[in-house]
Formats: sequence, C-alpha cells, structure tokens
Amino acid sequence: MINLNYKSVSFSQNGTNLLGPIDLEINLRGITNVLGYNGAGKSLFLELCHALIMPQSGQIKWDGQPASTTRASRGYIFQHRITLRRSVKSNIALPMQAASWPKNTIETRLDELLNMAKLTSKANEPASTLSGGEAQRMALVRALATHPKLVIMDEPTSSLDPNATTEFENLIKKIAFSGVKFLWATHNITQAKQFADDVIFIASGKVAEYSPADIFFVTPKTLIAQQYIKGL
Repeated sequence: MINLNYKSVSFSQNGTNLLGPIDLEINLRGITNVLGYNGAGKSLFLELCHALIMPQSGQIKWDGQPASTTRASRGYIFQHRITLRRSVKSNIALPMQAASWPKNTIETRLDELLNMAKLTSKANEPASTLSGGEAQRMALVRALATHPKLVIMDEPTSSLDPNATTEFENLIKKIAFSGVKFLWATHNITQAKQFADDVIFIASGKVAEYSPADIFFVTPKTLIAQQYIKGL
C-alpha cells in the first residue's frame, strides 16, 4: 500500500478558500476514485497531492515524505492532454531522458510501452496526428515510463468517445493488475462503480466522505453524496 496524508491542508486564491481544511490519511490499495460535482475541488486535490501547486497551510506527505520531494515515484495524467511537438516515441521517452536513463535501457522500455499502448506502428509519427484515444494512451504509458508506484489521473476519459474510453479502461485494468496504484478523479459514476476500490468524495472544497467503494455506493453517509449518486 501507499500512504497519503493530508494534515490541515488549505488552498486559497485571491482571498477565497477553494479547498480545505483537509485532514485525511489513506492507504491506497488499488484504484481510488475521487468523486464530486464540477467545481468541488477534485483537480485541486490532485494537483496539491502531486505538489504541482503548494497549499497555503498544512502538509501533504507520501509514505511520510513531503509530496514535493517524492514526485519521481508518481506519474500524472492531466485532464487536458499535453502533447509535445515531437514524435510519439520522443514524447514517451521524455521522462526517462529526464531521469538520465541509459539510451539502450530507454529503447528497451520504449518498445514495451509502445506495445502496451498499441502505438508501435505510430512510434515515429508526430504525436499531434494521434486520435484522442491514442493520445491519451500515449499519455498513460508516458506516465508509467519510469516505473512509478502510483499514477494520478484527472478526468482522463472525459473527452473520449465510448470506444476510446473502453480501450483506455482496458489498459488501466491490465496496469492495475500488475500492481500499479491509481488515484483517479472522474465524473463518471458508472466508471467509478466498475473500477474503484475506494472513494474520496469531495464537496465544496472538503472531503465529505472516504470509504470503500462497495460501502460508499450502497450506504453513503452524507446527504450530498446520496444526491450525487442519484444524479441530483
């Protein structure tokens, strides 16, 4: 398991409190879905835990170490795809190059990742020519390139069509089975019911509930979670 600890964490912007205070300690044991209405603070929660932004108060730690010093142990997929102006192969190689991996090791790992994402035939094509589903699979294997323990994903399928979503989900299943943990924000309750081991439910910038998925979806504790599950 991987331990994530939020201790009195708050984030404000222009004098407005957007998230927190949050006190939360969880052990990620598989796939943890972050749920909540639009604007609830799901993306902020993820950005803070990966130290993409820093809280105005409080501390966030992974396995007892500051989030800012442990980023190399995690991968991250943004809601809006980031595609660099280079080939598919070069996009995926970037994290390994940044980590100063030997060239031959990079090439071996690239072959594995391209095959995993079903992009081997497009390895040398500009990444900008990929379809939405292909680009998101590229982003996923890029996040996995340096063998992270956990991948954080912010609404990764929100802009994909049903077929591309299914293909992305199937890839997630294989990766999760291999032991990689996921912290995954989604607006899709059906998707969360299918994949989540645990659920963090965020409402109005606070963690309203954290529980195993089979409990959350059957007996949510708060009224707002009950309404969310019913689609109200």
